[in-house]
Amino acid sequence: MAGGLFLGTWKIKEETQKAFTNSSGGFNGVLGARGSKLQLILNAIFHMEASPGNLSWEQYELIRDNRGVKEAYPIAVGDNYHGYRLVGTLPELFQKHEWKAGGKYEVKSDGRIFSENAKEALVGNFAARKMGFSVGSKFHPYHGLDFDETKRHDETYVVVGILEPTGTPADKVIWVPIKGIQHMEGHDPAAAESVSAVLLVLRNAAGFQLDMKYNKQGNQATLAWPVAATLASFFDRLSWFEDILALVAFFVALVGSLIIFATLRTVMNEKKREYAILRCLGASRLVVTCVVLAQSLFLSLSGLVGSFLAYGGIGFTAARLIREQTGVVMDPLSLVSPGPKNPNDTFWTTVEPFLPLLTLVLGIFLIGFVSGLLPALQAYRSSLSENLSPKS
Repeated sequence: MAGGLFLGTWKIKEETQKAFTNSSGGFNGVLGARGSKLQLILNAIFHMEASPGNLSWEQYELIRDNRGVKEAYPIAVGDNYHGYRLVGTLPELFQKHEWKAGGKYEVKSDGRIFSENAKEALVGNFAARKMGFSVGSKFHPYHGLDFDETKRHDETYVVVGILEPTGTPADKVIWVPIKGIQHMEGHDPAAAESVSAVLLVLRNAAGFQLDMKYNKQGNQATLAWPVAATLASFFDRLSWFEDILALVAFFVALVGSLIIFATLRTVMNEKKREYAILRCLGASRLVVTCVVLAQSLFLSLSGLVGSFLAYGGIGFTAARLIREQTGVVMDPLSLVSPGPKNPNDTFWTTVEPFLPLLTLVLGIFLIGFVSGLLPALQAYRSSLSENLSPKS
């Protein structure tokens, strides 16, 4: 249990941070209404949280035409279908944008990308599987980000395509033309000329200039840039939770060592006569001591195997919950994540990714050795005459 908690605490945080960082969909910036950068990223890229507000269409066009902006795609949110968000955008997002290096969005062979002025939908792979959508399926959107069956819109949308899986939050979204969200019946008419956020791919030097323009000098909008650094700072704020889990793992390890100690003491009391007979048959005190220590180390080996099994269960459960809630895919069984090889790497930087795993292995065997030391000394000092004498 202690080993599983230790591995789970360490690896789930590491894999989650890596998965979220790599699941930004190829965007390194988000422009949105004045507010929190983290909220902007969670809302626009990970389709969580609520939008902090709207931007005018002119603001989208302004940043789109900036020379430092390589790509800009407006999005509009505000509706859902049974809890899965409808996100309005332009067809160009799926035609031109690379969500990873060298990889554009792909639509399954029997579908296509929605038309800009039609009531059509392109559904993420995960959402399509959960709702049983296929090309030709029809549905009515519901107003708001949370499903409420009393808030159904009259418009009917037709599924014209299903995306191939990407392992990013895009898999959990129902993508529709942005005009469909803007002009949806029951929406504020003022929203017809506004967007919720703009997804950006910025050129190298443009980020600093735009950060100064929007975040330090202006008060109309917020630029969340760079996305990876903002997410990293968010995970750093959760380090206290990791410390709590590590403390729990430490106390579980302490209880585990006491259990090993109590087990070996019981074994010693039950097998004193057997050890004495071994001594009479020629076994030295050292051999008997090693037998007791070997039992302790065997228990530790069993605990190590159990640690990996417990971690596998924790990892798979966490990965499934994270996938269902965010669409982000993490590797639940990755134990070591060495970075790319660098000719300037030192011995320490090469070994560092393996340290938690080595710490676990050595720690479990050390606990077993220390726990078995006192019973082993007891076996070493045991008296032959006392242990072989008849018991009434």
